[in-house]
Amino acid sequence: MSGQIPHRSDILAITNALPCEVTTTEEHGYSTNDFVRLTDLNGAMPVPRGQDPLNNYRWQITVTDVDKFTLKYPITHLPVDSSQFTPYVTGGYCNLIENDFYYHGEDD
Repeated sequence: MSGQIPHRSDILAITNALPCEVTTTEEHGYSTNDFVRLTDLNGAMPVPRGQDPLNNYRWQITVTDVDKFTLKYPITHLPVDSSQFTPYVTGGYCNLIENDFYYHGEDD
């Protein structure tokens, strides 16, 4: 088998704060300085989910609890200020961006 196994967590809450904090429905298993992509938050969803500016971008994280982390901009490492974003409603996913890839060919 080849490819990458996805590591995805369901989002339970996102704060309107500085720094912006994301809560997952279960233990996420991420580490501080990992990169994640938040998906399915945009206004095109059948049910508005809020926090549109966070949708489908790469964020660096600081883990604050087993089910929580704050977001930082990956270039400046400054915390994300979501205090003026549309409040979070429901849904969305947090996808770990893997930095290590292993290719398994026919000989493996």
